[in-house]
Amino acid sequence: MSDDWTQAWQPTVDVVGQDFSGGIEATAVDEIERATIRRYCEPLEFSCPLHYDEEVAKAHGYAGILAPHSGVSSTWIDVGLWRPGQGTRYPLAHPHVDIPRARGPVMPQPPEPPTTAGFATDIEIEYHEPPVVGDRLTIKGRKLTSCLPRETRVGRGAFMIWERQVVNQRGELVALLRNGGYRYVAFDTPRPSASAPPPAEEDEEPEEEDLLAIRNVDVGAVDEIDWSQQRYFEDVQEGDPVPPVTINVTIARLIVEAGANRDFNQIHHNSPVSIATGAPEMYANNGFIQGWWERCVREYAGLAGRFKKTGPFRMNIFNVVGEAVTTSGEVKRKWVENGEHLVELMIRSEMSQGTSVGPGPVVVSLPSRDSS
Repeated sequence: MSDDWTQAWQPTVDVVGQDFSGGIEATAVDEIERATIRRYCEPLEFSCPLHYDEEVAKAHGYAGILAPHSGVSSTWIDVGLWRPGQGTRYPLAHPHVDIPRARGPVMPQPPEPPTTAGFATDIEIEYHEPPVVGDRLTIKGRKLTSCLPRETRVGRGAFMIWERQVVNQRGELVALLRNGGYRYVAFDTPRPSASAPPPAEEDEEPEEEDLLAIRNVDVGAVDEIDWSQQRYFEDVQEGDPVPPVTINVTIARLIVEAGANRDFNQIHHNSPVSIATGAPEMYANNGFIQGWWERCVREYAGLAGRFKKTGPFRMNIFNVVGEAVTTSGEVKRKWVENGEHLVELMIRSEMSQGTSVGPGPVVVSLPSRDSS
């Protein structure tokens, strides 16, 4: 790109506010299933009984086993990779070839310059009717709400935010999604940044016997969360901490997570592909990160807490493999609105390089002792 590369994005900026769905709607290939929820929770090690026990879920006002809210923006609206009658998704034997999506109705696209890579950035979700086992969700609309050209350490491009609706089979609004991404032309060599991990020393490479020892480590401690304990609105004070949840980002965990949440983009489990796009290594996808936030907040809010909204928040640096990422936060404010007792939590994820995600708000409603 030339020095006036930002001008190439002006036609995109000019169409902000327009809907580019072309009236096309996409319905998930499957209903939400109990086994799918269980597999989704496995890499998160998320033990909330609302996602496992139908009696517990119904006792807390849900129509059935609750699907984690973090799956609404991707997993529960997955249209599948292949169906009978479609061509192969694996047309070449090259080890790094990506999975081409099946051809379907083509949505109109905004005018934009050519790009070579992209990744998810911003997330904001408003929650409405909770998704439960048996629901089949449909995605509707595709409005471009923002386009901001910007140079980053990985390339030159634009941050774009799209707004979509998710409805269930009864036409009820399940969620309003605002998902952002960065589309860009990658630099040949990423520019220096705090997001890049320090180069490994020559003696840091594990010996063969060390790798075998790592593969045979003992299982960790049993989950100690007591889900019988409920936090009430009156228990909360501004500034209170939200206890941390730490996720060790390993290759094995990323593979298990990709199978669970259906995000098979190779930037999340293939080092050469990730590095070719300007990332320092393979890294966790945004659905997995939303799951970290949901687990952290659910363990704080208890079974009677209700998710109202997540975000907006931004992915600041890549949550790369080999990192231990800790998600935590604090209470920002509390208030009563239309009879609901609401609490806004400011959540962030942090690793050795700094704050990787957020900080950003998560709003929940909590039960009140006065109304119990």
